[in-house]
Amino acid sequence: MDAADSAAVTGVGAGEPASAPPFHRKAIFLDVDGTIMQDGVHIPPSAAEAIRAARARGHLVFLSTGRGMAELQGELMDIDFDGAVSNGGAFASVGDEIVAGSLLTADEVARLKEYLTERGIHGYFQSYDQMFASAGLPELIAERFGAYGLPPKVFHADEDFDPAEMAKLVFVTDDVAAAEQALTELGEDFAVVGGTIPLAFAASGEVAPKGVHKGAAIEAILDRLGIDRADAIGIGDNWNDAEMFEVCGTSIAMGNAVDGVKALADQVTTAIDDDGVRNAFAANDLL
Repeated sequence: MDAADSAAVTGVGAGEPASAPPFHRKAIFLDVDGTIMQDGVHIPPSAAEAIRAARARGHLVFLSTGRGMAELQGELMDIDFDGAVSNGGAFASVGDEIVAGSLLTADEVARLKEYLTERGIHGYFQSYDQMFASAGLPELIAERFGAYGLPPKVFHADEDFDPAEMAKLVFVTDDVAAAEQALTELGEDFAVVGGTIPLAFAASGEVAPKGVHKGAAIEAILDRLGIDRADAIGIGDNWNDAEMFEVCGTSIAMGNAVDGVKALADQVTTAIDDDGVRNAFAANDLL
């Protein structure tokens, strides 16, 4: 084949290099605990580097976490993100703009407080940027987290509690049967998911208004930005990532995820302590 024939095939002039394919921006949604952050404290350097590299290429990277903004601080936020799905999907933000939000009613908050008291289960309520604990829980968490070398959670004063601003309840207990019962009973009227708090307690769960989950909040962000679901990538490790996996065009489970969560994903990357986030980014041409 001579130069003219070659030019006709490639669509470029003789002697000119073929152009690179056009850049296609993706929206990436990253769980925190078990995905970016190991054991509630350590962020693998490769994960932070991958996030920065993807954003430098023009991709958008969002947090997608059960944590409220009160728990999204320090080294994690120093990485810099384009927004967040927080409180398990109760809030969705692009930059500093909240594009979706869902709250418990005051009656629901009262019912949940009564439920915890009657069954002797500890818990804490989350607003957008505050946390309020049941009596004795701050000391218990400080003791148990300290045993694992974790920083204690910072709770806000009871006098600042406003039931009209609460988005979610997190409960923790050493009674596995009580936790399973709570998820069953509360699941009739609320969105519930179990086993989301790493270490320290035998069982835990999250309770939010019906219809609240990471997937719904991600859809709000995609709609706000005009991004197709096919161009969304979700990476996580736990059951509260299930709806995120359903919404995102590409779903990726961490290597440290339980088998059931892995089965929901399109791909499985390596574990968090084996450069899982970076390897997922590299496998999907995000770096």
